[in-house]
Amino acid sequence: MIEIIATYPDEIQLRVDGRLHVVPYVMQGSTVHFAFDGETYVIDTNESAARVKARHHDHSTSAPMPGVVLKILVKVGDVVQNGTPLVILEAMKMEHTIVAHSDGVVRAVNCREGEMVQPGVDLVTI
Repeated sequence: MIEIIATYPDEIQLRVDGRLHVVPYVMQGSTVHFAFDGETYVIDTNESAARVKARHHDHSTSAPMPGVVLKILVKVGDVVQNGTPLVILEAMKMEHTIVAHSDGVVRAVNCREGEMVQPGVDLVTI
């Protein structure tokens, strides 16, 4: 389980399995978006504090926050395995690698290198 401990202007402090981590985040309306350990998470801040826990976007290959696509590492027809790097995204002065969360075949690449993408945009379809 991931629990939010504190927020700072550009980073959020998380407790994951009893250990503290600090990661960049983006606020979009009342929703907090962040990536941790190759996964994308979203929190709706309108929920009561007792209920606010990070919810994972299951098997997401979407952008975790606004950013620029630096490099596309796959093409349509490529066979990928769970954990295969798909896209490198630059967001908040950091590089984030978007990885496959299941085995499969790349059906579509929905972005271009140099393109600015918004949170939730599906970058690769497997």
